[in-house]
Amino acid sequence: MGYFLGIDIGGTLIKAGLYRANGEEIAVAECDGETVSPQPGFSEREMEPLWRDLCQTIHQVLSLADITGDRVRGVSFSSHGKGLYAIDKKGLPVRNGIVSSDTRAGAMVVELQQQGIEAVTYPRSLQPIWNSHPAVLLRWLKQHEPAQYEAIDRVLMAHDYLRFRLTGEATAEITNISGSNLFNQQTADYDPVLMAAFGIEEVADKTAPLLGSAELAGQVTATAAAQCGLPAGTAVYGGLFDVVGAALCSGVVDDRTLSAVAGTWSIATCVTENLIPSSHPFAWGRYCMEGRYFVHEGSPTSASNLAWFLRQFCDNDHQRYAQFNRWVQERSKQPSDITFLPYLFGSNLGSNLPGGLIGLGGHHDMADIVHAIYQGIVFSHLVHQDRLVALNPRVERIRMTGGPTQSDVWMQMFANAGNLPLEVVNIQQSGCRAAAICAAVGAGEYSSFTEAVQVIQPEVHTYYPDAAANRRLRDRFAGYLNIAHVLNEANQHANH
Repeated sequence: MGYFLGIDIGGTLIKAGLYRANGEEIAVAECDGETVSPQPGFSEREMEPLWRDLCQTIHQVLSLADITGDRVRGVSFSSHGKGLYAIDKKGLPVRNGIVSSDTRAGAMVVELQQQGIEAVTYPRSLQPIWNSHPAVLLRWLKQHEPAQYEAIDRVLMAHDYLRFRLTGEATAEITNISGSNLFNQQTADYDPVLMAAFGIEEVADKTAPLLGSAELAGQVTATAAAQCGLPAGTAVYGGLFDVVGAALCSGVVDDRTLSAVAGTWSIATCVTENLIPSSHPFAWGRYCMEGRYFVHEGSPTSASNLAWFLRQFCDNDHQRYAQFNRWVQERSKQPSDITFLPYLFGSNLGSNLPGGLIGLGGHHDMADIVHAIYQGIVFSHLVHQDRLVALNPRVERIRMTGGPTQSDVWMQMFANAGNLPLEVVNIQQSGCRAAAICAAVGAGEYSSFTEAVQVIQPEVHTYYPDAAANRRLRDRFAGYLNIAHVLNEANQHANH
């Protein structure tokens, strides 16, 4: 029996997982790389070390599984979105790769928004302008590093580059490149009008051919085989944007289930058969299933806030999480008079909104603060979730993945606040598993992603909302929103 290899590429961490066709996990290995920050706001990865990290991780997972590479029937990827990993005509990087957390183009984004460029770009790309969109980063390169910009032969994203290193074929996987602001959602192709709007007309000749998630990209070359441990000829398939991977791995195939991710970012994703008009600027993309789209929102407002608190005030002692959960359970039915704004790393209710504790008094203790942090993170998720449920009222349930799912009391709070059944997916490595599903579908183990999801059903534990708790939390949520809006207005006045 053969195995399928799923590679998950984060901002620094690369994970490799080996799976049987039925989704059974055999082994997982990881390698933590380094980002480079030569200037404030820069977040880069050296691309040759990135390739070496991938090779090391593949060797490790094969060793852990005690199998040889010739038993791998196919390889695919899940990857962070946005960023830029461009190559020249010789296939060499034109510069360091740029990671999705990069903010060097922040001032440029503000300038473009003030010029009204989104009136031209959004109706075509259905992407709000973001600091690390490939389109924005290419404009930045053209202005600040013209020699590197001129040298570009193919515009790639993270998994596109690593697929290229494995196969020698430069292609752009569709679920990820559809979120680049170079791609027209209606025509399902690159759009020269978008490139012209960003002032990067030359990029029309620098794009890579589009590739489906389960489409064969090529085979591992002899050169790559000598480094990565997989034999030459091993099949390599397209892959997924990690947001899509989380939804697929959760069994999301239609618009009745909303995929939620709680981790560094709070992310909410719906899958639809049609583009739904809205006055709110949602981010849309092409789903891995033919004829379907995904629509999502996200912000860095989730459990990373609690992780910061643990580092700063609890010596990063992960054993404290059990105590946190007990405190939250004890406080869950008591009146709550502290509001925590989980904006330590960004906001989803206004630019430059600070994080903080509002209403803190001398009678409060650590348990009150921890309860407020849990609640504030739930409210931040609820901002995205409510918007998507309003867009798509057919949503019947939430499927959630991520670290906070280990906390029963936190998941019950999420269910109570959302007033929908919350199904927690018992999958630790959703990125690797989703990538392996891509390879299994591509290899013909399944006729489609729909069949694969039907067979590889995730194990779920369901939390049902409590009506009384929902009323209490919704009252608190209204206060949370009011505080955030007042602070946002105050910040805007202070900056003018």
